[in-house]
Amino acid sequence: MKKLSIREVQLKAVEILVYIDKICRRENLRYSIFYGSLIGVERHEGFIPWDDDVDIVMPRPDYNRLMEILSRDKEYILMYSGNRSDYRYPFAKLVDSNTFIKSRQYFNGEEKDLGVFVDIFPLDGLPEADEDRVALWERAEQYRLNMMDTIDHCYARSFTLIKSLLKLLIRYPHHRKLLSEGDSSYWCDKYENTVKSVSFGDTTKCGFFDLANQDCGVFKVEWFDDFDEVDFEGYKLKAIKERADFLEIRYGDYMELPPENERVTHHPYTFFEK
Repeated sequence: MKKLSIREVQLKAVEILVYIDKICRRENLRYSIFYGSLIGVERHEGFIPWDDDVDIVMPRPDYNRLMEILSRDKEYILMYSGNRSDYRYPFAKLVDSNTFIKSRQYFNGEEKDLGVFVDIFPLDGLPEADEDRVALWERAEQYRLNMMDTIDHCYARSFTLIKSLLKLLIRYPHHRKLLSEGDSSYWCDKYENTVKSVSFGDTTKCGFFDLANQDCGVFKVEWFDDFDEVDFEGYKLKAIKERADFLEIRYGDYMELPPENERVTHHPYTFFEK
């Protein structure tokens, strides 16, 4: 067992990303490097130095097709709701099977074989009217929370043992009440049906539902019609042409480095090689 440095994690993650890119080019699937990884493209031509994963987004039809392909593939481990029960995330992870994580969070609900990964987020259609969009997000978000709160002891997750034990006691009745209606698969299905209720391309707006209640989480469908080849860790990969528009909306002055005390990973993981 070897603890991986952040640079070693990054190099393994970019290998996964390049593998996804090859499949997407072969199958003519749309994807874009996104979120913090897109800041990395613009500011560093690769990873943000303290970041430890890669984010990409895909329109739902392309995402579904990639899930089909990766489900039959043995190169990496695919984790998503379609092939795992009690999976806590509403998006997919493609994982290096020769690595694993240790989480600093108690009762975290993470997959036992989670290691270095790339996050793959599906983009769904959003209603045109803001009030309809927020109402749909509220319903989806409640289903997502219910899904997580019915996965084993995940309802008690916390970064300290004392808080976790208190949550285990205090939130147990809520956990049992949710289970009386359905298990995590039941709530996952309700979430999936809700977020897929507006097909990608049926409106002019789209987004990953996590932030669909906020303006910074709403994107133009046309952004995902055309892509640039961008430099990322020495590879030519894909990103939306309008990435400056997205980054300004989401992060403000994204070219300015944050204060030194904020230059840390947001994940509670330590990565190891088997």
